[in-house]
This record gives sequence, C-alpha cells and structure tokens, in this order.
Amino acid sequence: MLLVIPEESAVYSNFVGGFSACIGTKGDQGAFYKVKTISQIQAEPEPFGTQRIVAVGAEAAEFMHNHPHGRQFTSALTPEISIRRLLESASQSPGVRSAFLLDQPLNRRLSLIRTLLPEADSLSVVLGPGSAYLKEELVHEAKRLGFAMQVVTVKSGEEVPQVSADLFDNSDGLFLIYDPVLTPSSVIRFLFYSAYQKRVPVFGYSEGYVKAGAVAAIYSTAEELGCQVGEHLTQDSRNQAGDPGQEKAQVYYPEYYSYRVNPSVANSLGIRIDNLPANQPARLEKQ
Repeated sequence: MLLVIPEESAVYSNFVGGFSACIGTKGDQGAFYKVKTISQIQAEPEPFGTQRIVAVGAEAAEFMHNHPHGRQFTSALTPEISIRRLLESASQSPGVRSAFLLDQPLNRRLSLIRTLLPEADSLSVVLGPGSAYLKEELVHEAKRLGFAMQVVTVKSGEEVPQVSADLFDNSDGLFLIYDPVLTPSSVIRFLFYSAYQKRVPVFGYSEGYVKAGAVAAIYSTAEELGCQVGEHLTQDSRNQAGDPGQEKAQVYYPEYYSYRVNPSVANSLGIRIDNLPANQPARLEKQ
C-alpha cells in the first residue's frame, strides 16, 4: 500500500500516525505500507506497481487523478467540493475508488445548531461557485430541523459585502460552508465582524474558526481521519470488498469527530453550551 502526500507537514504526519495506529487492528498483525511525497513519486519512472494507493489531501488526489500512469485510488482528507469535481471528470481518469471526506455531514452540523439554539427560526449561509450545488440539500435539511435557510450565492469573495447587506437582519445564526472563494481572510473577517455587529452567532466547520470567534464547530482531526481510513481498508481487505472495477465511487463522511465551543462568545450571546452532544473520538491504539 502506498500513501501519497503532497509534502512533509504536521497535518499529513498526524494522518499517517492515525492510519498506522488503526490499520490491521483487531486481530491482524498490521499491514505494510509506504509514504511518499508527490515530488518523490515524480522522480520515479514506475512509481506504483501493484500497490493500492491512498491519496492524502486534495493536492494528492488531483495528482493521482491526472497522473499518466494513474490507477484507481482511495482519496482521504479531502473536501467534498474537490471530490465532487474529480468524480464529475472520472471518464478522463481511472478515478476515485473511494473517498473519505474532510467535511462533516450537513445534518450533523445543523443538529448542533438546533441543540445550541432551540428557539431559533432562521439561519443564513453564503455559497460560492463550488458549493452552490448544496443549496437544495441545505434548505431541505434545515427545514427538517425547523430552520428557514436564507441563502446568498456569490461568484467571488469580493461580492460578499455587496450581496450580504441584509444577510443578518432576520437571521438567528450564520452557517459557514467551505468554498475556496470564501476562505480568504478578508472575506472571513467581514463575515465575522458583520455578524458580531448584529449579535448573530457564527457556526464554523473547523477548530480554527472557533478560535477566531465562532460559537461552535464540529471537526475531525487528521489523526482521526487517518484512523478511519486504516480501519476501513483493513475491513475491506478481509471482506475482499470494493472491487477495483466497481462503477461508482464510495463516499464516506467522518466517523470520528468532536464538538468545540467558544465559551466567551457563547456567554456574550446568552447561548447555553452545557447540553452539547457527546463527542465521537477515535480510539487510537499503537501497534
């Protein structure tokens, strides 16, 4: 098995650590795997052989998707937006065999907001060109939990100040969605500052956003995501499932995750945080 990473970094090291701790567990003696960076693979004339490939991160998935000697691979630690784009162009490549997403499912995130805002009626969200496909699902899932969802769609981050003038006027919370055009610091600062002025709580999708002023977020660590992939590939090899010739890629949301809250922000907005759901952490056992 070969794990392809974009470069040496703490995030990818943590993923590999979780993968190592969980692959081959529960009775097996472990599994043999290698870790190589994109630059190391580019330097080899025949880099893959018969190895099963795990591309870690969006850059590695893109690399494998476009590699002239590419083959089906498992993608991990990758945003759903990136996987969706690769799957749409799968006819041009052996493509993604299975994908383990970085994103939490919408119903899980919205359920957290309902827990923290039991009396709320409406939420607002900004979508970019990469995330616009989520609009229908967002509205549906929000309605199921009793929220009306006000959706603003932009083509670039520069449009956000112009189109969001009324975004917070009738909103009980701002729901952040990952989109490359919405991640620049200038866009995030504008949204956080505007929400702060209107006393509207912000709900993020990473620990970093909670530190920046969001009330809460659900996230999975790189180590937990690595553990999930390791466990799945172990089970997959036992069952001999996941035929390499399968027609449709299998997509998985994180199984292990934690809730993070910002107590000072919650307190300033009068939001109770003592009734959060239980975390679902990975149990990492070193081999």
